[in-house]
Amino acid sequence: MIDYLFLVYQLIQLAHASFCPVKHIHSSTPTTGFIESPGYPSPYSASLDCTFNITTAASNVIQLSFVSFDLASKNQLSNQCLNSYLLVVVVDRHGRQHVGERLCGNTVPSPINTMQSWMQVQFVSTSANQKHRGFRIQYRILSEAAIQEPLSSLGEPMFNGCGGHSTPGQLSGEILSPGYPNTYPKNSTCNWLIRVEARQRIYIRIVHLHLAPTIAECERASLTIIDGYKHENFGSDKKESSSETSEAKFCGSQLYYSEEGMKSYLSSANRIVVRLVTQEGPATSMIGEERIGFKIVWTAVEGLIGEGDVVEGGQPCKDQFVCHGGQVCVEQGHGICASRSRLCIHSSLVCDGIHNCVEGDFSDEQHCYSREIITSAALGFSLIVLTMLILVCCDQFRKRRRLRVLIRERRATENGKCNNNNNNNSTQRIQPNR
Repeated sequence: MIDYLFLVYQLIQLAHASFCPVKHIHSSTPTTGFIESPGYPSPYSASLDCTFNITTAASNVIQLSFVSFDLASKNQLSNQCLNSYLLVVVVDRHGRQHVGERLCGNTVPSPINTMQSWMQVQFVSTSANQKHRGFRIQYRILSEAAIQEPLSSLGEPMFNGCGGHSTPGQLSGEILSPGYPNTYPKNSTCNWLIRVEARQRIYIRIVHLHLAPTIAECERASLTIIDGYKHENFGSDKKESSSETSEAKFCGSQLYYSEEGMKSYLSSANRIVVRLVTQEGPATSMIGEERIGFKIVWTAVEGLIGEGDVVEGGQPCKDQFVCHGGQVCVEQGHGICASRSRLCIHSSLVCDGIHNCVEGDFSDEQHCYSREIITSAALGFSLIVLTMLILVCCDQFRKRRRLRVLIRERRATENGKCNNNNNNNSTQRIQPNR
């Protein structure tokens, strides 16, 4: 009877210990907090399957740092985390799950810094161990705008201009490799962050590229354009989508990217990282070339116009400039053509001296010469009218001045005659009687 009661007690304790409901943590604003294993800092029990679901607004990101970590060690036979482990799953903005490795033992893991707004932390224990306290993790929800570009490093201190970021409200700009157009440094990694408003996207156009004599020399130097929300260096993808491209890599020279559209990139959101990685400097055969390195022009895109003048994503394009787009044909006369993307850009970028539309589309700078002529003519006409008004005013001023002088002279003359008459009258009155 006592054994039976003890068994029932153990079952009740096991059922109570196994109860670990999913915990949902959500904050639309930046904040911080902690998640802990059940009973922390007391040892955790067996048969646990706990899930912490951390979410935030799309404009924020989530980061984890491990304060305390003490779980059962890896199994000696399989060298795997079996008795208890922690699993971190990051869900990116395309809905793909990035599953990290199982974490166990007592070595504090490195921080997990993501650019995503959804994370799941799963804790599983299959056997109780009175020696291990469990874990305590701090989560931080940060504004995406507060995340700066990755660190840059220069292998040759005499260079400058390695890395940086755009300024708030900036609509367009250019990025030059250090030393452009004469050379570039070796053993360097330069990161530039381009960030625009949340409603906007970023269009990148490579104006010039010459990093190596051949495209096979990517190890010498390479240029990579990376989606700023790409989740990298963590786990594997459970849901892989081959249609999603999150980066574009360029090597060699622009001669290898001769087809229209190959030297450009349109971001999926409002954040992009441009990265230059070099191991060696320019090849000897490149010395004396007109331009060495790269030059990039980027533009904030208000919207992308599809067929029927419909703005993709439902974003408004009112009071902005819509690039004409046009067509690019592979074989003239054979009907093998494709339509260029029609970008919607801010009206202030029109006639700024920089082509902000896609490759081959110069509509934003197309009629600027005529505008300059009209503007010059208008300024010239205004200058002529202003000159005539000044001349008329000056002539009127001279006439009025001459009139005032004549009036003063006439008054002076009349006053002189009056004085003479008065003197004559006085002389006649004081003459003595004879």
